[in-house]
Amino acid sequence: MRSVVRWNLPADLERGQTAAAAALLRTYFCDVEADGSPRYPGAAFERFGGGGDRSGIANVFTAEDMVAVSLLSVRVPGSAALRMLERDRAGLSGLLGSIPADLDLVDAEIDILDEDSPADRLWRALRSAGVGPVTTSKLLARKRPRLLPVIDSVVKQVLDHPDRQSYWMTLRSALRDDERALVEILAAAHTDAGLGEDISLIRCFDVVVWMVGRRNGQLRPQGRY
Repeated sequence: MRSVVRWNLPADLERGQTAAAAALLRTYFCDVEADGSPRYPGAAFERFGGGGDRSGIANVFTAEDMVAVSLLSVRVPGSAALRMLERDRAGLSGLLGSIPADLDLVDAEIDILDEDSPADRLWRALRSAGVGPVTTSKLLARKRPRLLPVIDSVVKQVLDHPDRQSYWMTLRSALRDDERALVEILAAAHTDAGLGEDISLIRCFDVVVWMVGRRNGQLRPQGRY
């Protein structure tokens, strides 16, 4: 079983700080430029093309998924894209089909995420196809937005998390701790920010922590996430 790392969560995610978290979510998802385009292109990540987990395509990687991850400042190499869309398509789809699309991370049993689970094998299959670790996390988050979180370098820096290996388990543990207090905070911030059901609570967590990192100067210069 993967280990769990103890995080020091940002103050914006403490009890009583719902307004602070909601403000960060509103800025990220709702702010627009003068021409009407999103201030943060990543605000369209879940919704681009109708979403990666919608009926009919939830168990297959598509070209739309690759455009969607580009909104989070990463790209799928051409050779890897061809493997995902053609040669490896059936195998990847089989793994996706073994991962529940309607399960929230907080409710997931350990065997859904642990070593040699379908999620773990899918991670390794994408890496073997030539996809980098951050891009892999974003592809998985596109297909299973309620279960598999984005694992971004800025977010890991804010949380002082060493690697991907325990990230899923650590976030699951954080969501369950203290009678699911973090879930309550994220749900309240999600509601206060006026977000739709297509934005998951673990995506809210990712965005709040990323925005804290940006505010604290931990964002790389080119990043408009």
